[in-house]
Amino acid sequence: MAKNRIVGHINYSKGLRLKNPSEKDSEKEVVAFNQEVETIDLALLAEHIRDHGSCYSKGTIYGVMTDMVECIIELLRGGYGVLVDGIGKFGVSLQSDGVDMDEVEDFSASNIKGVNLTFRPAEEVKSALSTNMEFEYVGTRVMQAQAKKQEEVNLAQGISAATGGGSGIGGNSGSGSGDPGDVTP
Repeated sequence: MAKNRIVGHINYSKGLRLKNPSEKDSEKEVVAFNQEVETIDLALLAEHIRDHGSCYSKGTIYGVMTDMVECIIELLRGGYGVLVDGIGKFGVSLQSDGVDMDEVEDFSASNIKGVNLTFRPAEEVKSALSTNMEFEYVGTRVMQAQAKKQEEVNLAQGISAATGGGSGIGGNSGSGSGDPGDVTP
């Protein structure tokens, strides 16, 4: 694949967000929300890699990636950070209850309440996602579902988009992120 080649576009919808999220009475603004087409799991990623001309089978690729995931978890549990060249660095951060400065000797592992996974993307990933991007408006998932339902009604009545019965709302439904509701009239 050529570097920075556009292989598609990112679907989006429009929604409202507080200009200052820390203030509940803050003014709202219209922003874009990503509408994912689909979530690709490890098996589909292995198939995708194979389809790009890999000399390895989907099963071999999947096996190596499965082992990689297990090893990354093992290394993170051992206190290591893991850098996957071209993707980014995985690490952990700790959640803990604090103690007053004069009680520092009372702080121990029992104050640690949880572990979070951290990820810092590689510069190559950030650069690839910030250049040569195309975006397509697809409306919210609610709008997409309404359009699909209308299309089914139209087809049952013998009306198709080709004869002028289309809804004008395009795109695929997907899991997306955010999407508090479209603001398009």
